[in-house]
Amino acid sequence: MIKTSLPKFMQDCYLKEFNTIVKQAKDRYIILEDTIFYPDSGGQPHDEGNITREDGEEYKVVYVGIFSGEISHEVDRLGLKQGDKVHLSLNWERRYILMKMHTAAHVLSRVFYEEAGANTSGNQLGVDRSRIDFTLDKFERYKIPNWIKKANKIITAGAKVVKSEISKEKANKISGFADPSPHLIKDLEMLRVVNIEDFDAQPCGGTHLDNVREIGKIVFLKAENKGRNNRRIYYTIE
Repeated sequence: MIKTSLPKFMQDCYLKEFNTIVKQAKDRYIILEDTIFYPDSGGQPHDEGNITREDGEEYKVVYVGIFSGEISHEVDRLGLKQGDKVHLSLNWERRYILMKMHTAAHVLSRVFYEEAGANTSGNQLGVDRSRIDFTLDKFERYKIPNWIKKANKIITAGAKVVKSEISKEKANKISGFADPSPHLIKDLEMLRVVNIEDFDAQPCGGTHLDNVREIGKIVFLKAENKGRNNRRIYYTIE
């Protein structure tokens, strides 16, 4: 087995349940030895779900964040203590929608880059709708529906989404690596790379599908001009 420093939610994005141990507990803030709960970061909202102690006591996870390099789980009440054996369970329906939204964002980012040379400057994922911000000098709104059609053709055709932890040196040898989002390449020896085979490869710590076909269909909602060369599009999936 390949050793990795990645948390469980990055190693297996489809892992819905997991047993672990409470590493630290301070009031309602819990750090676990490992976790399947994604923390609020990179435009992707935190996961929701439950932490159940081995005696059956259940605690609702209301927030997950990263503080001082540790993933902290805020639960709805006191009671968990260091050393407790616990069972984690995700609100899977919510997580799966966010995985679809995030993989869709990567498809859209690459299409917008190829069609207009637009770089992705930010994003915010949601369950009902998501948005992506682009840097684009000339804002030709009438072209966007055709770009969405191209994205959906790619989704329909299907492509594997490979998630791996590789060296920055190796990642930079991938053709077109991080072209839409060069700012995401951090000063790290190892990078977590999300590679949509034969289409797009990006450094990304989010949760993603195993095949773009799982997205379904991207539906364009609206576009906004946010000033200078900053443009924003909203989309949903069905």
